[in-house]
This record gives sequence, C-alpha cells and structure tokens, in this order.
Amino acid sequence: MTFEEWRSQHPGPLFAIVDAALDTTAVTDYCNQGGSNAIPLFAGTAFADQAEQGPWLLPAPAPEFIAAHPQLGGVYVASDAAIDVVLSHWQSLIEVAFEGEVMWLRYADNRVFPNMLATMSQQELDDVLGPCSSLWASDRVWQRTPDTEFTSRQAPWFRIQPHHLTPLYDENRHAYILSRHFWQRMEEMMARHPNPEAAITTVLKQANQAGLTGDVLDGVVAGALMLQASMALDAIRAPLMLTDDEMAQVNNWLNKHPELIGAG
Repeated sequence: MTFEEWRSQHPGPLFAIVDAALDTTAVTDYCNQGGSNAIPLFAGTAFADQAEQGPWLLPAPAPEFIAAHPQLGGVYVASDAAIDVVLSHWQSLIEVAFEGEVMWLRYADNRVFPNMLATMSQQELDDVLGPCSSLWASDRVWQRTPDTEFTSRQAPWFRIQPHHLTPLYDENRHAYILSRHFWQRMEEMMARHPNPEAAITTVLKQANQAGLTGDVLDGVVAGALMLQASMALDAIRAPLMLTDDEMAQVNNWLNKHPELIGAG
C-alpha cells in the first residue's frame, strides 16, 4: 500500500519515527520544513546521553518533509492520542525483554521492525501499536484492532519471542556475537585455540543446517572450540548457564560429529 493510499484511510494526526543515525538529515529537514516539535525518544531515559543519535518522534511532518523522504529509514504512525501519550508509549518500547535479558527494539529502522511486525499475532500488534491506530513502513501496513483499550506500561513490558527474530537472523552477525561472548566468558579457551573465529563460523554453519537453536546451538559451537583447544567440554556449562539436559544434547551432537572436534 502506498503512503498516499494509507493516508487516505488514516487521515488523522501523523507522526514520523526516525533513527537519527540512519536518517542523518531527517530531524534537520523536519525542523527546516515547518516542524516545530522534534522529540528525541532517548531524552529522559537511561540513554539520554545518546539522544542526538537515537530515535526521534516527529509530530505532524509537513507534506514537504514527506515528499523529500519517500524512502524514509523509519516508520510513520497515525494516532489521535496526545503527543505525550504517543511519546511515552514508544519510549516504553526502547527496551524489551528477550530470554531473561533486556535488549533494544530497533523500531525506528525499517530494515528491522517491519520484518518483526510480520511475525506478530494481532494481540501483539495491538500491544506494540498502543495508542497508534496504524503503522506504515516501506509500503507495508499494520493496523490496531479498532476500539481496543490501551493502557500505558513501564518498560521492559514487551517480550520478544524467538520467532520475532527469525526473519532477522544473520549467521555472520551471530558468529561475531558468539566470538565476543566467548572472549568475555571463556577467555582461556579462545586464547588457546589456534583460530577461534574461523572455527566459530564453521561449526555455527553446520549446527544451523542441522536445525539446532538457542542455548544448545551456542553450546555446540562453544563445545567444539573447547575440545579443539584440548580442554574439558564441561567447562562451557557454567559460562553458558546450560542445564543438564542442554549439556547432554550438546555432548550427544558433538559425539556424532567427530570431524568438528579435531583441532582445526
């Protein structure tokens, strides 16, 4: 659905949400083209010192701004709610819960957020859109169920599920993250291994192809490196907080793939 088609269905108050680090001229353009109330969403939060380069809420962007940014890197939302209500809602989504940890939700990046929205149930969409009736990004549209009650909540209230991240999976990025984790938590293993980064990439690719997921997937990668470094497999248990069952699955899988255990 084009932006114009979407606006014909949602003609009410409009907001743009942009990431200043991606749309580097958007905030300046908004102000130069009649916008009078650009609001850094990080302001007043724990990330206030990064406010300039974070996400911004741009209420009532002028037609000139919209015309100048046909490929906006962020999203547009429609809402009849007061600006401070819209502001506090999106601030409450800066941090979300995922597998017992807190992560940033990159909702101002239309390379990320629409792919996550596409995996969500209508109930989840109603929660995420909050006081906004609809969201438009890159010719894709999401609607909130009409007349659904909205209640503001304190972050981190929204829980990211693994399937929300499936469209975003990047094996190279996962390998990089694992390398950082392992250097932080299993430094001796990484230091003793002759080529840990290459080994992480190799084992991760094979484990992904086998359909392993979550802590077992990470455990298999760490376990292979541990054995390649001639160290005890059980040394991965505490740093990765693996349960007995997960540890057994890791051990079983590695035993079936001895070619991954030899020093590489």
